[in-house]
Amino acid sequence: MIDIKTKDFFTTISNNGKVNFEYIYEQGLLKDNSGKVSNFPHKSKMKYYSREAVKEFEMWNEKGYGIYFLPNGGGYKDAEITDFRSVFADLDIKDEIEYEFINEGFEGNGAELKNLVTEKFNSLNNTEKVQYKQIFMRRIDELRTSGLIPSGIVETKNGFHVYHFLKQETQKHQFEAIEGLLIYCLNGDLAVKNPARLLRVPLTQHLKDRNDPFKIQLNEWNPKISYDAESVLSILRGIVAQNNKESLLCVNDRKKPLYNTKELSKAGGIPSRRGIDYSLMMIGNIPLISQGFKGLPELKKRLGLDKQPELCYIDRDDIRQYLKKQNLKYLLGVESDRFFCLFHNSSNSSSGTIYPHGDKYFYKCHSSNCGVHYDIIQIIERLTRLPIHKSFDYLKELYNIAEVKTEWQQDQERLIDFNTEFLSRFKYDIELRELYPFLTKFLDTKGTLGLLIQIHEVARRKLPQLAKVKGMNNPIVFAPMGKVIEDVLSINVSSLRNIDKANTKAVILIFMFLLNCVGVSELPDELQKRAREYQQKGIERNGKTIHYTNMSRYYEVVSLDTDRLILAEEMAKFFYEKGLTIAGFNREQVLRLRGSEDANRIYPDRADEEISSLNQSITSEIERVVAELFHRKRYTYDNEIIDNLVIPDFDIKQEFRNTFKYIKNKKSEAIDLLEIQDNDVNMLRWYRNFISKKLVLNMPVIMHHEELSRTRVNKSIRNKFGIPENVKGYIYHENFIEEEPLKIEDKASHIRRLKQEDSSLSYIKIAGIVKCSKQYVSNVFKRKD
Repeated sequence: MIDIKTKDFFTTISNNGKVNFEYIYEQGLLKDNSGKVSNFPHKSKMKYYSREAVKEFEMWNEKGYGIYFLPNGGGYKDAEITDFRSVFADLDIKDEIEYEFINEGFEGNGAELKNLVTEKFNSLNNTEKVQYKQIFMRRIDELRTSGLIPSGIVETKNGFHVYHFLKQETQKHQFEAIEGLLIYCLNGDLAVKNPARLLRVPLTQHLKDRNDPFKIQLNEWNPKISYDAESVLSILRGIVAQNNKESLLCVNDRKKPLYNTKELSKAGGIPSRRGIDYSLMMIGNIPLISQGFKGLPELKKRLGLDKQPELCYIDRDDIRQYLKKQNLKYLLGVESDRFFCLFHNSSNSSSGTIYPHGDKYFYKCHSSNCGVHYDIIQIIERLTRLPIHKSFDYLKELYNIAEVKTEWQQDQERLIDFNTEFLSRFKYDIELRELYPFLTKFLDTKGTLGLLIQIHEVARRKLPQLAKVKGMNNPIVFAPMGKVIEDVLSINVSSLRNIDKANTKAVILIFMFLLNCVGVSELPDELQKRAREYQQKGIERNGKTIHYTNMSRYYEVVSLDTDRLILAEEMAKFFYEKGLTIAGFNREQVLRLRGSEDANRIYPDRADEEISSLNQSITSEIERVVAELFHRKRYTYDNEIIDNLVIPDFDIKQEFRNTFKYIKNKKSEAIDLLEIQDNDVNMLRWYRNFISKKLVLNMPVIMHHEELSRTRVNKSIRNKFGIPENVKGYIYHENFIEEEPLKIEDKASHIRRLKQEDSSLSYIKIAGIVKCSKQYVSNVFKRKD
């Protein structure tokens, strides 16, 4: 027979839905055929309390299994629970015995307390156990008079399971808050509070003691009693706030919840939500900290900081480092290094930890459900719920810290602001762009204007640090290029190509006087040391360390006044008129085009560096070939130059082998012995690419000195120099005054004259006579119209 009251209990708690049942072996360790322990819960396929389910319960009871169910719905694990149907408390005799020992002044450790509790529990007779159950019922009745009538009370062998059914749409944070308060009020088992908790099924057997089984009973059932989560919280908070010493409720402060929850208002784009109410967390200074600036005077007095002299800092990072050195235990007012986590509903009294690391203090939660790792600033953000900048101001005021700026720092900030504002105008100011057309053309190249602005932004961030450096009499701001890329442009510094490209653009900005380059030897002593360290740091590329020797220059942000911009425009014009390119720009090119003064200005750390013998040899050979070809036919082109080059003392095979030495895990000895054929396609392709790069570097210099031009081949150029049809692209040639527009005009006049003389001529016939296209003839007449 099925018990109607029990069936009604399950139907109500599940809201006519499904219930998950499990069976757990209770008579020692259960082992499989291989000898392995297999005391894992067995999940039942039954989802409703029915005759078939009761028969299955009885069968598993006979096998020594206890019968359990999950009051909440959604799954078998805490993370899977989505339907919070009931809150519950497990009142157990062992918890009451533990409270008695603590109340009597027990001061031993947890293991000793557990042994004492077990010893006393085993000595109890049935009459004494009944007396403990009577204490539980009086406690439940007192809770009942406060307005919380149980929906159901299930009697177990050693106590009671007390249920309060919840209405739909209860949230997890509400469930957790109620559980914490309910356990504290009834002195329940701290472990029985998770959403996926298994509780015993009425009318089944408790079988942990084979010789003394106990039948679980549903003693009280109030099917019409269910609660809104917020009303339960309100009642329980009221009981806790009363703190009546004569009451049987809330007697065990060891189980007092560390915090409660409250509704957090919608702010800063974050929706309203439930959060921890730190004002109710009666731990040390936390309630006072939770008041924010309002509680700051009292907190300063409590910590003895109200009479501390003011500390002045220029650099905000120095303030952060100072704050991290403050003892968190003293600030929070806690005595132990380990305690319940402050930031989640923890059941582990040692999950939260304050620990020192070097001279700094940090907070860490060891729970997998939380796992926060905070410094002092992040802790204050969470406890005060202030925005990040306000939390920082809170700590500055607490520790009497003043953030000051030097006169030099303020002056440099204004310079950077004016420069940045002016540079931004190049994006949209038409008059400015027309005034400096060549400079605009360079700044319009992808990423160049942004790079210059970002260098200014890096400089702004470094001002507080530089203001502390001795010897900073001149208004100089430094920004190593690798750091610009790494910190500002969000480019992976492991890519040398990205560093090279940005570095070359910055060098051209120096060439155009938009930045100044400062040699390491010109830096103040403190910055020289940093620069040397940065140069030696290097990066890993294909298993080799490449140092920043020529990439760690320091750039001075200069005033972009009118005189400087006129000079920048002249240099930009020179850059484009001489056929210079970003990819091909280097010190050797500047040295040969502008002389050593400009080269040393742009590359101060390479003032004494000589051009390599290989580069000198290649340059001489290119000059010889170009001169020879011009003497022969007045023009030439890249492929022709490459085909005629014969570089002395240049071992093409060995140079090609050397390119493999950057490959990770390749040994130099093995590569040197590598056989390469004379007609190796890859080697020949590499050689042409290598020489092409050298042409890019050398041809602008040759064009400058020999007064040559570089022009794309068209009909006029082809006819003038007699260039074969197979030569296409760009050629180098002598400067001349192009007369092609006159020829084009004569051809147009010829077309018009033919039409005037014979109006019957079609466009096709005219095109045949003049030797042009039909479309050209049509365009001539359209232009006339």
